[in-house]
Amino acid sequence: MKRLITVMAALTFSLALFMPLASAKTTARESVAQDQKEAEAAAYKLWYEANSAKDYPKAMELAKAYLEKFPAGQNAGYLKDKWIPQMQGYFFKQAADAKNVPEVIKIGKEVLARDPDNLDYLSALVVQIRSNELFSTPPNFAHAAEATDFAQHTIRLIEAGKTPSGSDPNVFKKNVTLAYMHQTLAVIYDHEKSVDKALAEYEKAGALEPTNPAYSFHCGRIHNDKYATAATKYEAAQKKVDAIPDADRNATDPKPDVKAALDESKAALADVNAQADAVITCWARFLGLTVDDKKWDIRPRIQQAFTELYKFRHNGSTDGMEKLIDQNRASPTSSTSNTASAATKP
Repeated sequence: MKRLITVMAALTFSLALFMPLASAKTTARESVAQDQKEAEAAAYKLWYEANSAKDYPKAMELAKAYLEKFPAGQNAGYLKDKWIPQMQGYFFKQAADAKNVPEVIKIGKEVLARDPDNLDYLSALVVQIRSNELFSTPPNFAHAAEATDFAQHTIRLIEAGKTPSGSDPNVFKKNVTLAYMHQTLAVIYDHEKSVDKALAEYEKAGALEPTNPAYSFHCGRIHNDKYATAATKYEAAQKKVDAIPDADRNATDPKPDVKAALDESKAALADVNAQADAVITCWARFLGLTVDDKKWDIRPRIQQAFTELYKFRHNGSTDGMEKLIDQNRASPTSSTSNTASAATKP
């Protein structure tokens, strides 16, 4: 019995030693929590003071520091979901007003990291890069890659049915906006000498906004360049044919090398004719749309080149030429020519 009492006494003694330790741990946790709370309050106070003093750049850095250290803090929701988005809009406008494209892109990417499908920022980024760089004098393509990404993303969202926030879906000019984005891509591809990609984008823009003469102008310009290249190629091919004796050239079953030369010349001529027809289609639309538009100083030169190509494709005659232009003036989507090229702006 005495031994049992001794054991129980020892157990009681050990428990007595343990209890203060447990209490100490609880106190330590409470102390840490209190320190954390005070640190959070201090961090928020720093942000609050900077914000109250309207030192917004400093306040932004302090807000980010607060969120990094206290992501689940008492004020994290307000800073993350309300204050920072509002201030990013404020900073974005400041950068846009200053035409500071690198800063515009920096802020825009921060927003898109949080909200990848933010159509308002995506379209605004395209406008800023395009207005301040791509269409500046001289053009600046330093951020062409970013503009390409933003424009392509914008196109995907709009084609999927998304509209800018706050806009009336019945008022939002979907096709005009899409044409603007396709034109932006065309300008970039044009600069990169990706001619076929540029032409495809101008044609998409023209199909979406057929009353914009710039798209049909560039459509014709690119096809005209292709026509010149095709004509040079045809001349070279035809020289080979002209060097062949008449008997060999007119033989019923020409030799392989003669046949190859004849086929090359025939294919080159077909390309010449196809490109000429494409120029006629595009520039008939351009001339029709700009009859009363005094902004296009280049119109007389286009008229002259157009007339020569039309005569080339119509045995020296201009019969029907003015009618074709008038048709495009009245209804730019219903032009008729020897090709079915789509329309296309600077």
